[in-house]
Amino acid sequence: MGKRPYLLTSVLGGLALIGMLVAPYMALVFASMERKMGLAQKIFYFHVPSAFAMYAGFFLVFIFSVLYLWKREKRFDIWASCSAEVGLLFCTLVLLTGPLWAKPVWGAWWVWDYQLTLTLVLWLIYVAYLMLKNYSEESLQSAKFRAVLGIIGFLDAPLIHYSTRLWRSHHPQVIRGDKVGLPPDMKMAFYFCTLTFIILFFAILFKRVSIEKARDELESLKAEVKDRKTLLGQMGES
Repeated sequence: MGKRPYLLTSVLGGLALIGMLVAPYMALVFASMERKMGLAQKIFYFHVPSAFAMYAGFFLVFIFSVLYLWKREKRFDIWASCSAEVGLLFCTLVLLTGPLWAKPVWGAWWVWDYQLTLTLVLWLIYVAYLMLKNYSEESLQSAKFRAVLGIIGFLDAPLIHYSTRLWRSHHPQVIRGDKVGLPPDMKMAFYFCTLTFIILFFAILFKRVSIEKARDELESLKAEVKDRKTLLGQMGES
């Protein structure tokens, strides 16, 4: 990994660390208390930014999967698979923080709401994506199947985002079009937490890609050494 990507990853990691230290203050202290939901509403400042990071991850899977099917270059498969891993991490956070918010407000940890159910389906799709990566013996065939699955899976994301408009839903619709229906202090806390989670997403993604590229280079070197040993063995026998 070159110096510039390493520096970028370090800078993003530092910014994410600072943001994660300040985010609890912005959510718990700076933002005013919501009248109806009370303290339970504070999970919103972590739940919704996690969802945005999830969307970013799976959108990148979609883009790099298309590029892989078009160009057939390994680097696009690496970016797609790493984006799926990080996107799945934030999707898991969405599914964990959602019930923490739902229990005191709806009186239940989980309801089979359209948005919740579609998010669970999205999580299962990308779990299958990673299982296909880790347990498939044929890497090239697996990469093609994963690219197709990554493209199809992302089609679920717009349904999740617009499900509160398309169907009757328990889920609150805080963001309407390009407007955020929050008071100024809540809006500022929300924007800060969202920016922090996006920076954290890219910090993790760039680090994960660098590790995967190093692993791929190591595997290539091992294969090259093995081929040379085989060739030398054949020459010795002749």
